[in-house]
Amino acid sequence: MQLIVNIFRVVFSNLITLISNVVLGIILPMILSVQDYGEYRLFIFYISFIGLLHFGFIDAIYIKYGGFGEKDISKQLFKKEHHVFFVYQILISLIILGCSLLINNLIFILLAISIIPVNLGAFHKLFYQATGQFKKYSYANILYTILNLCLICFLITIDIKKSIYYIIFTLISYFILLIIMEVDFKKYTKGTVPKGTVKILDYNKVGIFILLGNLCILMINSIGRWIVQFFFDIQSFAYYSFAVSMMNMILLIINAIGLTFYNYIAKREDRSNLILIKKILLIIGVLAGSTYFILDKIVNTLLPDYVLSLNIIAISFVTFPYIMVINVIIINLYKARKREREFFKVVFLIFLLAIVINVFAFLLIKSMNMLALATLITFILWYVYSTNKEFKYLKGNKKEVIFLICHALIFFLCLNYLGWLAGFVIYLFFTSIISLFIYKHEIELLYGKFKKGN
Repeated sequence: MQLIVNIFRVVFSNLITLISNVVLGIILPMILSVQDYGEYRLFIFYISFIGLLHFGFIDAIYIKYGGFGEKDISKQLFKKEHHVFFVYQILISLIILGCSLLINNLIFILLAISIIPVNLGAFHKLFYQATGQFKKYSYANILYTILNLCLICFLITIDIKKSIYYIIFTLISYFILLIIMEVDFKKYTKGTVPKGTVKILDYNKVGIFILLGNLCILMINSIGRWIVQFFFDIQSFAYYSFAVSMMNMILLIINAIGLTFYNYIAKREDRSNLILIKKILLIIGVLAGSTYFILDKIVNTLLPDYVLSLNIIAISFVTFPYIMVINVIIINLYKARKREREFFKVVFLIFLLAIVINVFAFLLIKSMNMLALATLITFILWYVYSTNKEFKYLKGNKKEVIFLICHALIFFLCLNYLGWLAGFVIYLFFTSIISLFIYKHEIELLYGKFKKGN
């Protein structure tokens, strides 16, 4: 089954990224001061918003080519789209660079320089995703990860302890990857003359709702960090960012599955398969919570300065089952159905709800743990709304409710009353037993489909 092969490819590439992030997530806080680590994480946080500056152009490309094969694409038009987008981003980069030089802000200067490699790189990678070229997408991920890891390890070996050098070397990794993808693009379009009408505004109109929707999703995940940045000190931001980075490591695997499913759903929306996949995703999300206990041991042993992050990490890990269904199925269904406006409307309302919940949590108890709990509540409400209102055939039953409640209870009981090893073993044992008991039929069905290759 090609879908399974693609999932394994992307999961493998993301596992490489995960290993790199684990290494950097453990080593950098040991090498850098809390202040410098906080500054480095702050830059990485800011760079996640660079994608806003294409104003929906590449999202339109993603929607346009979703479900297509590589051979179904007009190379002439695609080459024209690439050239127009490249010039478009150069102009935006120069404008922001000029403003950054005027205010003499080094971080903003580096952010302006990063626009070309980050957004043009995203152009290529989203095209790979939309057209099902997951082999190329996986190679690009692995290459960037290895480059970035090697360059940062080089800085570590020569005992560099200033965050600015780590930021610059991260940008160098982006540029090297872009050059390699540009070479691949030239091979793909070799001998093709760019032709066709590419009006930036038309592409922005199509992609802007996806862009704004993705921005809302990003903000839903970032509200806690914004509150911590504005109302807590830089050390607290470092603790909170460390917790988020630990969660993002596991989300790399979740996102890998989500990326492959867009092309699959865009070709055909098989409801019975999606219902089955939803239940399997819930199981995977629950079992993924076991990784918390390993992180607990790592942090207590190697990073005692970040023990305060553990409660935030614990609360965040309970969101995995809900995030998996939302990222893999719900979001992809909106995009595959070309329901850009509805997608934006829903995630914007969820974003407003997240603001209310986070602000209320902050005012109630000025605690980073409460902000993590607010994010958990937001994702649960989003999950309930989507499966009960927007996509009713995905609605859960009593067994699902029992499964998710048992998951949370087992997790927090193991967290509070057992050590890391006993907690890991007991949690994994009982959640596996409950999964087999409640979803035995679905697991057998999936196994049968896997054996048949369909």
